[in-house]
Amino acid sequence: MRFYDCKTAPSPRRARIFIAEKGIEIETVEVDLRSGEHLKEEFVALNAHATVPVLQLEDGTCLNSTTAIWHYLDAVHPDPPLMGASPIDRGRVADLQWHIEMGGFMAMAEYMRNSAQGFKGRALAGPVSYDQIPALAEGGKQRIERFPGRSG
Repeated sequence: MRFYDCKTAPSPRRARIFIAEKGIEIETVEVDLRSGEHLKEEFVALNAHATVPVLQLEDGTCLNSTTAIWHYLDAVHPDPPLMGASPIDRGRVADLQWHIEMGGFMAMAEYMRNSAQGFKGRALAGPVSYDQIPALAEGGKQRIERFPGRSG
């Protein structure tokens, strides 16, 4: 297996934490998002969405979402069972993960991508450049403020 990572990006970080908690050793390739390495033909051949993380399996199959990587690794390395040991546990983990993803992670991504100077022209992840969208920044900020357990 080969894990395509970017140390500064949040989605690969979530996958790295999962990999570490599993105690799995995986070859890692650092992808330089700042230089646009993820937009180059070689990387887009692995992931047409031009995003990280990507987990390339031994047969060449590529998983290109954090949750797909989590589910795959939990299935092939079942101990410890991070996605839940029973059907009800797996359902609860999936439910909690969805709420965190949509209410916290996506809200922060929308806010950052649409307000930070470093994301000019990169308002949405992927191979297409988009101008920043102020309404998404404001909506993301409001969702962050309402997110349960938010400190501050």
